[in-house]
Amino acid sequence: MKKKLLVLGLCVALAAIAIAGASLAYFTDTKSATNTFTVGNVKIDLIESRFHRQGNDNSGDTSIPDPAGTASGMKYLKDGQKAFTDDEIKNDAKTYATEYLAVKGQNMVPGRGVAKCPYVINTGANDAYVRVRVMIPSKANNDFVAVKDGGVITNQWCSTAFISGEFIDGKGGGWNNAPAIERNVEKDGMKYDVYTFTRVKPLAAGAMTEWNVWNFIGINKDATSADIQKAVAAGAITATDNTMTLNVLVEADAIQAEGFADAAAAFAAFDK
Repeated sequence: MKKKLLVLGLCVALAAIAIAGASLAYFTDTKSATNTFTVGNVKIDLIESRFHRQGNDNSGDTSIPDPAGTASGMKYLKDGQKAFTDDEIKNDAKTYATEYLAVKGQNMVPGRGVAKCPYVINTGANDAYVRVRVMIPSKANNDFVAVKDGGVITNQWCSTAFISGEFIDGKGGGWNNAPAIERNVEKDGMKYDVYTFTRVKPLAAGAMTEWNVWNFIGINKDATSADIQKAVAAGAITATDNTMTLNVLVEADAIQAEGFADAAAAFAAFDK
């Protein structure tokens, strides 16, 4: 009788263990975390306007008005100095090519300057180092070539872009506060003199450069028809039956600011 009871007791114990094990299988837990990240980007707009930031571009074009307002809260222009606002420049840029350049730039004559004021806007999500390159056909560039050799194009960069501290002074143009200049750079079969303007500090997302890096393009007032023909013969000016065309290129680059010690390091990486 005792043996039977003992066996029965063991059976009950085993049954209890089996039930407990089945119950534990239902006590489970799973956790997860979904994180949404917005990936940054680098994006810029390059715009051109008649408006030099402070109104005087030295082009001699009297049709361009002076600023009606004054600077306020700008980093590279003191409060109270006359200046066009970013919005005024952006609005003017909308019609620069279709209205101003279509008239002034399509009928260039000796002694007349055509306003050409480039600005860069950071339209991306990240702060970025920016630079602007203005490219003038080498065989027509009066900065380096005498008029008798076809150097009929006069031009002027904005020295205040350097004096203000916004852009790096390249010390390569023959006088202080000049951009870095590289001669006879070939692009699409044409050789250009390339003026490079590199901004010292990163341009914040949504911000616009305060200074235009260039003022105007024009034909030397002393240039003759024969001088222009020399520029045509050199390939710097393209001539058809009814028109002559001079192509001045403006290019802008941007690279993220984060991860670079300065603009020089950033564009060294960019150029690789």
